Amino acid sequence: MGIREPKLATAEFSRDMVETMLTYFDAYADEGVLKVEVTSWGLWLPNKTTGGRQFLGLAKLPDGVRQ
Repeated sequence: MGIREPKLATAEFSRDMVETMLTYFDAYADEGVLKVEVTSWGLWLPNKTTGGRQFLGLAKLPDGVRQ
């Protein structure tokens, strides 16, 4: 068995979220790389120009959260 590095984070993406990333890739990418921030309330695209961030989405509600 090989060496396995510890998992740092897991992110889940819906098809709509992936399409949004493709739509806004050039606006939010830095040197061809798109950064995604992972929070308990969803995934965010940091805006390098404004310093803010754009909500990307939440693929599904966390366990224990009611609709």
